[in-house]
Amino acid sequence: MATITQVISNGAPKASTNSADVKDILVNYDYNNRGVSVTPTSVDKGTTARFRNVQQGGKLRIVFLSPTGKETDEVLDSELCTLMIGGTYHFKCFFTAPGSSIEESPETGGVIDVYPPRP
Repeated sequence: MATITQVISNGAPKASTNSADVKDILVNYDYNNRGVSVTPTSVDKGTTARFRNVQQGGKLRIVFLSPTGKETDEVLDSELCTLMIGGTYHFKCFFTAPGSSIEESPETGGVIDVYPPRP
């Protein structure tokens, strides 16, 4: 399966990506409902993004899922990635609270739409 993200490693030089060109995708854990909220819910294909958990201030790890539920790409907290292929993507979320080393994963994950969708 083709990857949907292109992770730009921290040590590698990257094409001029200034902070104005990076889209923050905020992913927050709803402790009451054991689910997540994602803002924004959609981005354009080719967007350079970073998934963050600003509200709770902890670390976030995202694992994208294939349509069969198989784990594919992983993106770490605030790591830059480029969303390369249009479509609707489901992902598992793993949250680590400030000062903790234990990851929590909600019962439901997140969803983001990348436009235009692939035909």
